[in-house]
Amino acid sequence: MSDGRDPAASPGQSALRSILEAFAVGDALGMATEFMTRAEISDRFGLVDTLIEPALSRNHSDLHKAQVTDDTEQVIVLLDEYCDRGRIDPRETAERLLRWVKESGAIEKRYIGPSSKAALLAIAEGTDPSKTGLGGTTCGGIMRSPAAALFALCNDLPIDRSVQACLLPTHNTRPALESATAYAYALKEALAGGDPVAVIAAAQQGASAGAALAPCDLCGPSLAARLEHFRSFAAQFTGPESVLDFLYRVYGTGLESVDVAAAALCIYFYAPMDTWLCLRMGASVGGDTDTIAALAGALSSASRAAAGKPHNIPAEILDEVLAANSLDLGSLASRLASGSASGSLMGIGGKRRDS
Repeated sequence: MSDGRDPAASPGQSALRSILEAFAVGDALGMATEFMTRAEISDRFGLVDTLIEPALSRNHSDLHKAQVTDDTEQVIVLLDEYCDRGRIDPRETAERLLRWVKESGAIEKRYIGPSSKAALLAIAEGTDPSKTGLGGTTCGGIMRSPAAALFALCNDLPIDRSVQACLLPTHNTRPALESATAYAYALKEALAGGDPVAVIAAAQQGASAGAALAPCDLCGPSLAARLEHFRSFAAQFTGPESVLDFLYRVYGTGLESVDVAAAALCIYFYAPMDTWLCLRMGASVGGDTDTIAALAGALSSASRAAAGKPHNIPAEILDEVLAANSLDLGSLASRLASGSASGSLMGIGGKRRDS
Protein backbone atom coordinates (compact mmCIF):
# COMPACT_ATOMS: atom_id res chain seq x y z
CA MET A 1 0.00 0.00 0.00
CA SER A 2 1.24 3.48 -0.81
CA ASP A 3 2.39 5.59 2.12
CA GLY A 4 0.88 8.67 0.53
CA ARG A 5 4.18 10.24 -0.52
CA ASP A 6 3.95 12.20 -3.78
CA PRO A 7 6.11 15.27 -4.49
CA ALA A 8 3.80 16.31 -7.33
CA ALA A 9 0.99 16.83 -4.81
CA SER A 10 2.87 19.46 -2.79
CA PRO A 11 0.48 22.42 -2.41
CA GLY A 12 1.41 26.04 -3.05
CA GLN A 13 1.12 28.96 -0.68
CA SER A 14 -2.25 30.20 -1.95
CA ALA A 15 -3.79 26.74 -1.65
CA LEU A 16 -2.43 26.34 1.87
CA ARG A 17 -3.75 29.71 2.94
CA SER A 18 -7.16 28.93 1.48
CA ILE A 19 -7.33 25.61 3.33
CA LEU A 20 -6.29 27.18 6.63
CA GLU A 21 -8.79 30.00 6.21
CA ALA A 22 -11.63 27.56 5.54
CA PHE A 23 -10.63 25.49 8.56
CA ALA A 24 -10.60 28.53 10.86
CA VAL A 25 -13.92 29.89 9.58
CA GLY A 26 -15.55 26.47 9.97
CA ASP A 27 -14.29 26.28 13.54
CA ALA A 28 -15.64 29.75 14.37
CA LEU A 29 -18.93 29.20 12.53
CA GLY A 30 -19.58 25.93 14.35
CA MET A 31 -18.35 27.09 17.75
CA ALA A 32 -21.66 28.56 18.92
CA THR A 33 -23.71 25.54 17.82
CA GLU A 34 -21.34 22.91 19.21
CA PHE A 35 -23.26 20.11 20.91
CA MET A 36 -26.62 21.64 20.32
CA THR A 37 -29.01 19.10 18.84
CA ARG A 38 -29.89 19.05 15.18
CA ALA A 39 -33.45 20.13 16.03
CA GLU A 40 -32.28 23.02 18.23
CA ILE A 41 -30.05 24.38 15.50
CA SER A 42 -32.68 23.98 12.81
CA ASP A 43 -35.39 25.66 14.90
CA ARG A 44 -33.24 28.59 16.06
CA PHE A 45 -31.00 29.26 13.07
CA GLY A 46 -32.16 27.21 10.10
CA LEU A 47 -29.18 26.40 7.90
CA VAL A 48 -26.53 28.52 9.64
CA ASP A 49 -25.40 31.35 7.37
CA THR A 50 -23.65 33.77 9.71
CA LEU A 51 -21.43 33.94 12.78
CA ILE A 52 -23.69 33.42 15.78
CA GLU A 53 -23.47 35.32 19.05
CA PRO A 54 -22.15 32.93 21.71
CA ALA A 55 -24.86 34.21 24.07
CA LEU A 56 -27.19 32.03 21.99
CA SER A 57 -24.94 29.02 22.45
CA ARG A 58 -25.64 26.13 24.79
CA ASN A 59 -21.98 25.52 25.68
CA HIS A 60 -19.80 28.50 24.76
CA SER A 61 -21.49 31.61 26.06
CA ASP A 62 -18.16 32.52 27.69
CA LEU A 63 -16.40 32.85 24.31
CA HIS A 64 -16.66 35.82 21.99
CA LYS A 65 -18.26 36.01 18.57
CA ALA A 66 -16.12 34.61 15.73
CA GLN A 67 -13.67 33.00 18.17
CA VAL A 68 -11.93 29.83 17.06
CA THR A 69 -11.43 26.93 19.44
CA ASP A 70 -8.91 24.17 20.08
CA ASP A 71 -9.30 22.89 16.51
CA THR A 72 -7.67 25.90 14.87
CA GLU A 73 -5.34 26.68 17.75
CA GLN A 74 -3.85 23.17 17.79
CA VAL A 75 -3.41 23.02 14.02
CA ILE A 76 -1.65 26.38 14.03
CA VAL A 77 0.69 25.67 16.96
CA LEU A 78 1.61 22.26 15.56
CA LEU A 79 2.30 23.60 12.08
CA ASP A 80 4.44 26.28 13.69
CA GLU A 81 6.25 23.61 15.73
CA TYR A 82 6.80 21.32 12.74
CA CYS A 83 8.10 24.18 10.59
CA ASP A 84 10.49 25.22 13.37
CA ARG A 85 11.77 21.69 13.96
CA GLY A 86 11.66 20.51 10.37
CA ARG A 87 10.05 17.24 11.47
CA ILE A 88 7.10 15.60 13.22
CA ASP A 89 8.05 13.92 16.48
CA PRO A 90 5.57 12.45 19.01
CA ARG A 91 7.30 13.76 22.13
CA GLU A 92 7.81 17.23 20.66
CA THR A 93 4.16 17.22 19.62
CA ALA A 94 3.12 16.41 23.19
CA GLU A 95 5.40 19.08 24.64
CA ARG A 96 4.04 21.73 22.28
CA LEU A 97 0.46 20.78 23.07
CA LEU A 98 1.20 21.01 26.78
CA ARG A 99 2.55 24.52 26.30
CA TRP A 100 -0.56 25.38 24.29
CA VAL A 101 -2.82 24.12 27.11
CA LYS A 102 -1.08 26.43 29.58
CA GLU A 103 -0.88 29.43 27.26
CA SER A 104 -4.44 29.22 25.96
CA GLY A 105 -6.30 28.24 29.13
CA ALA A 106 -7.89 25.45 27.11
CA ILE A 107 -9.02 23.50 30.16
CA GLU A 108 -10.59 26.58 31.76
CA LYS A 109 -12.33 27.43 28.48
CA ARG A 110 -13.72 23.87 28.39
CA TYR A 111 -12.90 23.32 24.74
CA ILE A 112 -10.23 20.67 24.91
CA GLY A 113 -11.49 17.15 24.21
CA PRO A 114 -11.54 14.40 26.86
CA SER A 115 -8.90 12.15 25.23
CA SER A 116 -6.44 14.98 24.68
CA LYS A 117 -6.99 16.39 28.17
CA ALA A 118 -6.44 13.07 29.92
CA ALA A 119 -3.39 12.15 27.85
CA LEU A 120 -1.69 15.53 28.13
CA LEU A 121 -2.23 15.71 31.88
CA ALA A 122 -0.71 12.23 32.20
CA ILE A 123 2.31 13.31 30.13
CA ALA A 124 2.70 16.39 32.34
CA GLU A 125 2.86 14.04 35.33
CA GLY A 126 5.65 12.03 33.71
CA THR A 127 3.91 9.24 31.83
CA ASP A 128 5.64 8.08 28.64
CA PRO A 129 3.86 9.63 25.59
CA SER A 130 4.05 6.26 23.84
CA LYS A 131 1.55 4.94 26.39
CA THR A 132 -0.79 7.89 26.99
CA GLY A 133 -2.68 7.68 23.70
CA LEU A 134 -3.83 4.07 23.99
CA GLY A 135 -7.34 5.09 25.09
CA GLY A 136 -7.91 8.02 22.73
CA THR A 137 -10.77 7.30 20.33
CA THR A 138 -12.38 10.73 20.15
CA CYS A 139 -11.92 13.39 17.48
CA GLY A 140 -8.86 15.22 18.81
CA GLY A 141 -6.76 13.14 16.44
CA ILE A 142 -8.61 13.84 13.21
CA MET A 143 -8.89 17.46 14.33
CA ARG A 144 -5.07 17.70 14.15
CA SER A 145 -4.78 15.61 10.99
CA PRO A 146 -4.52 18.64 8.65
CA ALA A 147 -1.35 19.77 10.44
CA ALA A 148 0.37 16.44 9.84
CA ALA A 149 -0.98 16.02 6.32
CA LEU A 150 -0.08 19.49 5.07
CA PHE A 151 3.40 19.40 6.58
CA ALA A 152 3.99 15.95 5.07
CA LEU A 153 2.82 17.06 1.63
CA CYS A 154 5.01 20.15 1.69
CA ASN A 155 8.07 18.15 2.69
CA ASP A 156 7.64 14.85 0.83
CA LEU A 157 7.11 12.83 3.99
CA PRO A 158 4.89 9.72 4.22
CA ILE A 159 1.41 10.85 5.22
CA ASP A 160 0.42 7.77 7.19
CA ARG A 161 3.52 7.82 9.40
CA SER A 162 3.25 11.60 9.78
CA VAL A 163 -0.30 11.26 11.06
CA GLN A 164 0.77 8.48 13.40
CA ALA A 165 3.59 10.60 14.86
CA CYS A 166 1.17 13.50 15.37
CA LEU A 167 -1.51 11.38 17.05
CA LEU A 168 0.57 8.95 19.10
CA PRO A 169 0.68 10.90 22.41
CA THR A 170 -3.11 11.27 22.65
CA HIS A 171 -4.91 9.10 20.06
CA ASN A 172 -2.88 5.96 19.36
CA THR A 173 -5.91 3.74 18.63
CA ARG A 174 -7.47 2.14 15.59
CA PRO A 175 -10.59 4.38 15.52
CA ALA A 176 -8.52 7.56 15.77
CA LEU A 177 -5.73 6.56 13.37
CA GLU A 178 -8.23 5.17 10.86
CA SER A 179 -10.22 8.42 10.76
CA ALA A 180 -7.27 10.83 10.83
CA THR A 181 -5.35 9.00 8.11
CA ALA A 182 -8.49 8.71 6.00
CA TYR A 183 -8.90 12.47 6.14
CA ALA A 184 -5.22 13.05 5.36
CA TYR A 185 -5.41 10.85 2.25
CA ALA A 186 -8.60 12.61 1.17
CA LEU A 187 -6.91 16.00 1.54
CA LYS A 188 -3.98 14.84 -0.55
CA GLU A 189 -6.29 13.56 -3.30
CA ALA A 190 -8.36 16.75 -3.28
CA LEU A 191 -5.23 18.87 -3.67
CA ALA A 192 -4.14 16.64 -6.55
CA GLY A 193 -7.39 17.46 -8.36
CA GLY A 194 -9.24 14.20 -7.79
CA ASP A 195 -12.99 14.23 -8.27
CA PRO A 196 -15.26 13.58 -5.26
CA VAL A 197 -15.45 9.85 -5.93
CA ALA A 198 -11.64 9.65 -6.05
CA VAL A 199 -11.36 11.68 -2.85
CA ILE A 200 -13.69 9.31 -1.00
CA ALA A 201 -11.84 6.31 -2.43
CA ALA A 202 -8.59 7.84 -1.15
CA ALA A 203 -10.19 8.27 2.27
CA GLN A 204 -11.11 4.59 2.27
CA GLN A 205 -7.52 3.67 1.38
CA GLY A 206 -6.27 5.97 4.11
CA ALA A 207 -8.61 4.35 6.63
CA SER A 208 -7.00 0.98 5.92
CA ALA A 209 -3.51 2.48 6.17
CA GLY A 210 -4.30 4.14 9.49
CA ALA A 211 -5.91 1.05 10.96
CA ALA A 212 -2.82 -0.97 10.05
CA LEU A 213 -0.67 1.35 12.21
CA ALA A 214 -2.75 0.86 15.35
CA PRO A 215 -1.19 -1.17 18.18
CA CYS A 216 -4.37 -3.25 18.47
CA ASP A 217 -7.91 -3.38 17.15
CA LEU A 218 -10.91 -2.08 19.06
CA CYS A 219 -14.61 -2.64 18.61
CA GLY A 220 -16.26 0.05 16.56
CA PRO A 221 -17.88 0.93 13.23
CA SER A 222 -15.94 1.14 9.98
CA LEU A 223 -15.42 4.59 8.49
CA ALA A 224 -14.85 3.06 5.04
CA ALA A 225 -18.17 1.22 5.26
CA ARG A 226 -20.02 4.39 6.23
CA LEU A 227 -18.50 6.26 3.30
CA GLU A 228 -19.46 3.50 0.88
CA HIS A 229 -22.97 3.40 2.30
CA PHE A 230 -23.43 7.16 1.97
CA ARG A 231 -21.97 7.25 -1.53
CA SER A 232 -24.31 4.50 -2.72
CA PHE A 233 -27.43 6.61 -2.28
CA ALA A 234 -26.21 10.21 -2.00
CA ALA A 235 -28.15 11.15 -5.13
CA GLN A 236 -31.42 10.42 -3.31
CA PHE A 237 -31.07 13.31 -0.86
CA THR A 238 -33.40 16.19 -1.60
CA GLY A 239 -31.18 18.96 -0.24
CA PRO A 240 -28.68 19.92 2.45
CA GLU A 241 -31.20 19.59 5.27
CA SER A 242 -31.99 15.97 4.37
CA VAL A 243 -28.27 15.14 4.32
CA LEU A 244 -27.82 16.67 7.78
CA ASP A 245 -30.87 14.88 9.19
CA PHE A 246 -29.46 11.57 7.95
CA LEU A 247 -25.94 12.15 9.29
CA TYR A 248 -27.19 13.23 12.71
CA ARG A 249 -29.88 10.56 13.15
CA VAL A 250 -28.28 7.55 11.48
CA TYR A 251 -24.48 7.84 11.79
CA GLY A 252 -24.35 10.27 14.69
CA THR A 253 -22.20 13.39 15.02
CA GLY A 254 -20.73 13.00 18.49
CA LEU A 255 -17.16 13.15 19.72
CA GLU A 256 -16.05 9.77 18.37
CA SER A 257 -13.51 9.95 15.56
CA VAL A 258 -15.59 7.88 13.15
CA ASP A 259 -18.64 10.11 13.66
CA VAL A 260 -16.74 13.32 12.96
CA ALA A 261 -14.80 11.85 10.03
CA ALA A 262 -17.90 10.40 8.38
CA ALA A 263 -19.90 13.61 8.80
CA ALA A 264 -17.12 15.83 7.41
CA LEU A 265 -16.34 13.57 4.45
CA CYS A 266 -20.00 13.02 3.60
CA ILE A 267 -20.77 16.75 3.69
CA TYR A 268 -17.80 17.30 1.40
CA PHE A 269 -19.04 14.58 -0.95
CA TYR A 270 -22.44 16.28 -1.15
CA ALA A 271 -21.03 19.76 -1.93
CA PRO A 272 -17.38 19.34 -2.89
CA MET A 273 -16.91 22.61 -4.74
CA ASP A 274 -19.02 24.83 -2.46
CA THR A 275 -16.83 25.59 0.54
CA TRP A 276 -19.30 28.01 2.09
CA LEU A 277 -22.11 25.43 1.90
CA CYS A 278 -19.84 22.79 3.46
CA LEU A 279 -19.11 25.18 6.34
CA ARG A 280 -22.79 26.04 6.80
CA MET A 281 -23.80 22.38 6.75
CA GLY A 282 -21.10 21.44 9.25
CA ALA A 283 -22.22 24.20 11.62
CA SER A 284 -25.84 23.06 11.29
CA VAL A 285 -25.56 19.29 11.66
CA GLY A 286 -25.54 19.16 15.46
CA GLY A 287 -23.02 17.52 17.75
CA ASP A 288 -19.36 18.36 17.16
CA THR A 289 -20.20 21.11 14.71
CA ASP A 290 -16.99 23.15 14.89
CA THR A 291 -14.72 20.22 14.02
CA ILE A 292 -17.04 18.87 11.32
CA ALA A 293 -17.40 22.27 9.67
CA ALA A 294 -13.66 22.95 9.80
CA LEU A 295 -12.74 19.61 8.24
CA ALA A 296 -15.44 19.65 5.55
CA GLY A 297 -14.67 23.22 4.56
CA ALA A 298 -10.91 22.68 4.41
CA LEU A 299 -11.38 19.68 2.13
CA SER A 300 -13.67 21.61 -0.20
CA SER A 301 -11.19 24.48 -0.26
CA ALA A 302 -8.49 22.01 -1.32
CA SER A 303 -10.62 20.84 -4.24
CA ARG A 304 -11.28 24.41 -5.31
CA ALA A 305 -7.58 25.24 -5.04
CA ALA A 306 -6.75 22.31 -7.31
CA ALA A 307 -9.18 23.75 -9.85
CA GLY A 308 -7.52 27.17 -9.62
CA LYS A 309 -10.35 28.73 -7.59
CA PRO A 310 -10.23 30.41 -4.19
CA HIS A 311 -12.76 29.36 -1.60
CA ASN A 312 -16.13 31.12 -1.74
CA ILE A 313 -16.38 32.18 1.91
CA PRO A 314 -17.99 35.65 2.17
CA ALA A 315 -15.25 38.22 2.65
CA GLU A 316 -16.91 39.85 5.65
CA ILE A 317 -17.14 36.50 7.46
CA LEU A 318 -13.50 35.66 6.78
CA ASP A 319 -12.30 39.12 7.77
CA GLU A 320 -14.21 38.97 11.06
CA VAL A 321 -12.74 35.57 11.99
CA LEU A 322 -9.19 36.62 11.12
CA ALA A 323 -9.49 39.88 13.03
CA ALA A 324 -11.23 38.40 16.08
CA ASN A 325 -8.45 35.87 16.53
CA SER A 326 -5.47 37.91 15.26
CA LEU A 327 -4.70 35.19 12.71
CA ASP A 328 -1.90 35.65 10.18
CA LEU A 329 -2.54 32.58 8.06
CA GLY A 330 -0.72 34.02 5.07
CA SER A 331 2.60 34.00 6.92
CA LEU A 332 2.01 30.48 8.20
CA ALA A 333 1.15 29.30 4.68
CA SER A 334 4.35 30.90 3.38
CA ARG A 335 6.49 29.10 5.95
CA LEU A 336 4.76 25.82 5.25
CA ALA A 337 5.05 26.14 1.47
CA SER A 338 8.80 26.69 1.74
CA GLY A 339 9.26 23.01 2.64
CA SER A 340 11.42 23.62 5.68
CA ALA A 341 11.78 20.01 6.79
CA SER A 342 15.16 18.31 6.75
CA GLY A 343 13.70 15.49 4.66
CA SER A 344 13.11 13.21 7.62
CA LEU A 345 10.39 11.98 9.89
CA MET A 346 11.17 11.32 13.53
CA GLY A 347 9.91 7.80 13.99
CA ILE A 348 8.07 6.28 16.89
CA GLY A 349 10.47 5.96 19.79
CA GLY A 350 12.59 8.92 18.65
CA LYS A 351 14.61 7.22 15.92
CA ARG A 352 15.01 9.19 12.73
CA ARG A 353 13.28 7.67 9.74
CA ASP A 354 14.90 8.70 6.45
CA SER A 355 12.58 9.77 3.70
